[in-house]
Amino acid sequence: MAQQFHDEDGTLRHLVARLAAAYPDIDAILVEATVEDAGRDLSGARLKTFLPILTERKARHALDRYRANRAQGTQEDT
Repeated sequence: MAQQFHDEDGTLRHLVARLAAAYPDIDAILVEATVEDAGRDLSGARLKTFLPILTERKARHALDRYRANRAQGTQEDT
């Protein structure tokens, strides 16, 4: 995972695993990169308590957008 995180308890690894299971149609490497990007965007926050949940929300939103854009592209090709 990205070095920006202080992740002694493996929270982000668990988040990647959960999201990879929730989005089986999206490559796990892309899921991991999305979580890293979301966490990097939030790494400057002063209050670190809620970073895991905020990272998850941001990553889910990005993955949902990716899935929707991919579905629209598929529909346009047919």
